[in-house]
Amino acid sequence: MQQLIKPSEYAQMHGLSRQSVYAKIKRGTLPARKIDGRYYVIVATNIESEIDEPKEKTVNEEEKIEHVSLIDEYREIIKAKDETIAVLKSSIEDLKEANKQITKTLQEEIALLKQAFHEMRAIYLTNYQITHQTETETTIDIETEEESTEKSIKKDNSEIKTETKNDHDTEECWIPLGDLIQRQQYNYNKAKQVVKRFKKAYKRGDKRIKKQNGIYFISCYDFYEDILE
Repeated sequence: MQQLIKPSEYAQMHGLSRQSVYAKIKRGTLPARKIDGRYYVIVATNIESEIDEPKEKTVNEEEKIEHVSLIDEYREIIKAKDETIAVLKSSIEDLKEANKQITKTLQEEIALLKQAFHEMRAIYLTNYQITHQTETETTIDIETEEESTEKSIKKDNSEIKTETKNDHDTEECWIPLGDLIQRQQYNYNKAKQVVKRFKKAYKRGDKRIKKQNGIYFISCYDFYEDILE
């Protein structure tokens, strides 16, 4: 014969807490039946034999179960910790590799920027020389057609050379910093970095850079490796 009793009664009979009784029921170590949403413990009709059993033994068994449960939890925590450490190590290696790629990319962009400066400087200097050479030849041809005296020609040529030299010394060639950045097709972050470096150089008094109407200009006759590096 079997009898159904409340978990609280069973706990009182065996010197257990209600929580321990419910834990046993959920683990399946204590036979029980659920009626109208409530659990009832199934016990034999010979209740006296169960009452006479030593309570200390039942308590010790419960403590053993709790200890085993704690050990399992600690093992899970240690396992999770090891997995976290492994993930962090992998992330560190990925960050190192990404840093190498970024450094390599920046070095390549700086090299391209230097090359662009060389090309632009060569283009502007060539155009400047061609323009002034044409103006000089035209002036000499005009003086020849007028059939000036040899003395006048020498005097005029001397004045022309002096004037050309002065023009060359005072002629300035400036290009907007934005034209260079647009030509290189920099992204927003790279363009911002380049502008910041040139602004610092301008504040230090670098004569290769000037500011006019809020716009920064750079000389096409100079090099800027010291700013870019």
